[in-house]
Amino acid sequence: MKKQLIQAGLKAIFPLCVGAFPFSFIVGAISINAGMDVLQSTLWSLTVFAGSAQMVALGLVQSSTELIVIALTTFVINLRHILYSASLSEYVKEYSMPTRALMAYGLTDEVYAATVGEMKHEKPGRHWFYLAAMFGFWVNWVVADFSGAMIGSYFPHIADYGLDFAMVAAFIAIVIPQVKNRECIVAAVVATVTGILLSGLPYSLGLVVAAVVGVYAGYKMDLSTERMEAELKEEVRHEIKKEDKEQNNTQPINAIAE
Repeated sequence: MKKQLIQAGLKAIFPLCVGAFPFSFIVGAISINAGMDVLQSTLWSLTVFAGSAQMVALGLVQSSTELIVIALTTFVINLRHILYSASLSEYVKEYSMPTRALMAYGLTDEVYAATVGEMKHEKPGRHWFYLAAMFGFWVNWVVADFSGAMIGSYFPHIADYGLDFAMVAAFIAIVIPQVKNRECIVAAVVATVTGILLSGLPYSLGLVVAAVVGVYAGYKMDLSTERMEAELKEEVRHEIKKEDKEQNNTQPINAIAE
């Protein structure tokens, strides 16, 4: 069972590794151009393990931005991981603190998308599925960064080659299957429109604002859906009581007629 879960986890994450490899490769190449050496770049990807935060941080470093601004920007960009953690917390509470800490360390967009469905199932040992997917993606990310640092440094304009589109395509592949109900549709549309309108803000703040606005729109729509479902249930309950009352009123008449 353990071997099967590990193989299934690696199989689930493989397509997303393909999309992430060029992106991490570019991160490694740009980090060299930003002043890091190969060892620093590899250790950075090994410990940080967050592509969007690494890419934004590199841009800010190259523009000589204050360290506090870099820290706050990358922190806000990764706030979405709180939502991922909250979503998985119900399914990992049975595991020890070290295991949960390890799982939290490797919780990326790709790992969440590939494992959340499996984690919701009450299968014994399902954490092996998660850990296999997590380590598979982590190794792929670090190797890609190392390769980018070693090879990409010979191509100073590699960021202009369009290789990072593979990561965009991977994110689209992650998001689209999750947009199944009207709450997700509203959140996705609002976040997309907001992100386009605010794309001119500095430090990628438009992306941060778009994420917050999109989550809020989805939250409000979720509350609206719950209210509609509660009203519908109350209406059905009222109709059932009304029918029961009408049946009770007709029974004595039927009894007299008999």
